[in-house]
Amino acid sequence: MRKLPSDYKRWLGPLAALLLLLALQQWLALSQLGQRWQQLPYQNSASALADFAEFQALRALTAEDADAQQLLVSELSQSPVVLAARLYDGGGRLLANSTAGSNSADSRHYVRTIYDQERIAGFLQLNLASAALNGEQVSIWQRVYHHLSWLLPLAGALGALLAHALLSLHRPSRSQ
Repeated sequence: MRKLPSDYKRWLGPLAALLLLLALQQWLALSQLGQRWQQLPYQNSASALADFAEFQALRALTAEDADAQQLLVSELSQSPVVLAARLYDGGGRLLANSTAGSNSADSRHYVRTIYDQERIAGFLQLNLASAALNGEQVSIWQRVYHHLSWLLPLAGALGALLAHALLSLHRPSRSQ
């Protein structure tokens, strides 16, 4: 076999290190997207909205204020992710309802139990638009494919460099 030029050997180590760093950066980005994929969009979106509304719902339930209860579900239904919102008392009786888009077959239900100390004060039900949530999932998948398009060739180039370096170490050097 032919000997490699010395310039090539000099750049082999830094090139391998650069490829390794780029592959590591892409791998970290993919793992972060994987964590986000597991949490989003359904559970995270519904949970964040319910967290926002829980204190107001508890206050409206304990005060038995029908206007505050209706205002709460109306505000929640203004979110682009929420098709409908309903507030129930501790016994399951409907107290307030926003009806816009509530009968859509393309929705997912999320129910948050509202506690007043140890006692169930009521329930908040959100009907979430699956299309809006699926849009977020598609966005995450597009970013995953983008990172994979970089990671796979980088890993292949790094593997080829590593194989070449290992083979050149095992070859006996020729003396002239």
